[in-house]
Amino acid sequence: MKLLGKLTAFILCVSALLIGCDPEMKQPIMQVVTRSESPSEKARTAMERVNEKRTKIHENAEETDDFSIVFTASEDIFKEELGFRKGFWVDLVEIYRQENLKNAARLEGLENLQDAFAKKLEAGTLGMFYFTYISAFDDIITEYLRLSFEFPEKLETERLALFRESIRNGKILILFP
Repeated sequence: MKLLGKLTAFILCVSALLIGCDPEMKQPIMQVVTRSESPSEKARTAMERVNEKRTKIHENAEETDDFSIVFTASEDIFKEELGFRKGFWVDLVEIYRQENLKNAARLEGLENLQDAFAKKLEAGTLGMFYFTYISAFDDIITEYLRLSFEFPEKLETERLALFRESIRNGKILILFP
C-alpha cells in the first residue's frame, strides 16, 4: 500500500513537470496580501514619523548647541508629515481648551504647561525642552488624524466638529510632563 501511494505521488509530479503549468500562468504570483491599517493605526504611524523627525532635529540641535531651530522645524515637520498648515496644532489645542472649560483639572494641566513654557522661555531654555512639552499634545493631534483617515471625504470644518465631539466624549486625555 505504501508503495502504491509513493508511486501515485511520483506519477503526479512527473506528469506536472511534463505537461507544465497553465499557459496563462507564466510568472509566479508575487502579490502579497497586506492587512489594511485602521484609521487609528494610520494616525499612530503618522505620529511615529513625526517623533522620529523630532528626535533627529533635537539631536542636531544638541550637536550644534543651537536649539532655535526646533521651533521652525516643528512646524515644518507637521506640514511635511501631516499636511498641517502653520499653527494648526495650536488650533487643536485651543479647541481642547474650549471644550474643557468646565473641567478644572484639565484646565489646570494646560495652565501648568503654559507656566512651564513661560519659565523656560524666560530662562532661554525652551528650545531644549520644546519637543518634550509639545509631545504632550500628541494625543490631540493623533485623534484629529484618526478622524482624517476615517473620514477623508469630510471638509476640515466637519472633521473639527467631530474632533470637538471626541473631546466632549472624553476620547482624548492629555498627560502633561
